[in-house]
Amino acid sequence: MRGIWHIPILFFSLWFFCASILSAQVKISLRNKAYFSVRDFKRIPEFFTGKEFSGWKVYCRTNPSNREGFYFVVKVSGDIPQLNVGSHWLIEWITPLDPVAQQNKIPISDLKISGKEVFIGLTGSDWPDPSVQPIAWSLSLVDSEERILGHSQSFLWSK
Repeated sequence: MRGIWHIPILFFSLWFFCASILSAQVKISLRNKAYFSVRDFKRIPEFFTGKEFSGWKVYCRTNPSNREGFYFVVKVSGDIPQLNVGSHWLIEWITPLDPVAQQNKIPISDLKISGKEVFIGLTGSDWPDPSVQPIAWSLSLVDSEERILGHSQSFLWSK
């Protein structure tokens, strides 16, 4: 009679272990994708300090000195490992102006991105025009050893 109780405990332990592994993935949720001007980033503290105020947001840009550009706004959640210097976003996109896929690596300025809104921007000359929208896109969070930690893509990118 004693051995019967071990079977449910074994199944529960196995289920708990598998569930923790499956939920340990990094999830990238797209919140918005749009062209932002410099004015969209101005906040009151900047007028007093002269520095860009990020609050609970993280800004990652292809050209850090230029704020204007096309941004993917994402929220990163799940079991995010400690990011190191060299971690970056890999963005691939196709626009109506060019049918060939383009890509760019964007360094992560603030390595503590868990639970924050992350603005990933193709700024300056990296984005052709405010009126252009990507037709298809792919976004990956890559660690310093070039391992993909999380990935998100448009429906058309998968085709």
